[in-house]
Amino acid sequence: MNYATFSDTATDGLLAQLNWQPLFEDHGFPLAIMGLFVVFSALMLVRIFIGTLPRIVAALDHFFPDQQHAPQSKATTDEIPDEILAVIAAVVAETVREPHRIVSTQDLSPEDLS
Repeated sequence: MNYATFSDTATDGLLAQLNWQPLFEDHGFPLAIMGLFVVFSALMLVRIFIGTLPRIVAALDHFFPDQQHAPQSKATTDEIPDEILAVIAAVVAETVREPHRIVSTQDLSPEDLS
């Protein structure tokens, strides 16, 4: 038997019927292969776009610098809230698992992220 039938036992109604016969008729296989090709092509385009997005943002950051991300003086960068320092220390302690000491921290630029 080359098909499967699914039914709802409460109402005894037919929910779906899977049948392989249309795949073997007319243009079934070429249509299925074309559908797979379209889906995988779309997924590859999304993957490429997501992979190049940090580079695009870094390039746009050079042309349109944001006033909020202007370089700060050394005095303001040393004032990291205690909550953030506690989170950084917890992550380092979980990752390193050896005696350690955090000497300094720095923000990552868009170039570092790409």
